[in-house]
Amino acid sequence: MKLSRFFAIFAILAAAIAAQGQQNLSLMSLDGTSVALSSLQGKVVVLMFAGIQDPQSREEFKALDTLVQRYRDKDAVIYWVSINPASAASDERLRAQRGAASVAILRDPNQSVFKHFGGLQLPTAVILDRKGQVQGKPRGGFNPNADFVNDLATTVDSLLTSR
Repeated sequence: MKLSRFFAIFAILAAAIAAQGQQNLSLMSLDGTSVALSSLQGKVVVLMFAGIQDPQSREEFKALDTLVQRYRDKDAVIYWVSINPASAASDERLRAQRGAASVAILRDPNQSVFKHFGGLQLPTAVILDRKGQVQGKPRGGFNPNADFVNDLATTVDSLLTSR
């Protein structure tokens, strides 16, 4: 009986510590606004971590824009997260690579959020459920010939239909 109570208390404390860690995570928009991941709870969130040096970034933006259009009227948000430091030159390059895509860009210049979610390579996609919890393993790499969009959409769709 005492052992089960210990494990119950341990589980509650572990959950509280994990939730506190999520609340402190934030990224920056190109205009300098801080976006706390905790403020996105209640939405399904797709974070695509990459850098402007990535030769496929234009294709990544196009793929993510497909998701933005698909979930425009749903409780889902899609971000392309740059691991590059802020500068006028990198901002200009990011906007040029994004082109006409309507994907919002955030920054994680010290890669702290990327590392928090266990990212090992760039680019990496991370999906958070409505509670801010990572769903599945971070998906590293991007192959424009693969069914990248539908793979992510399958997870997003299932999270949107579950409460």
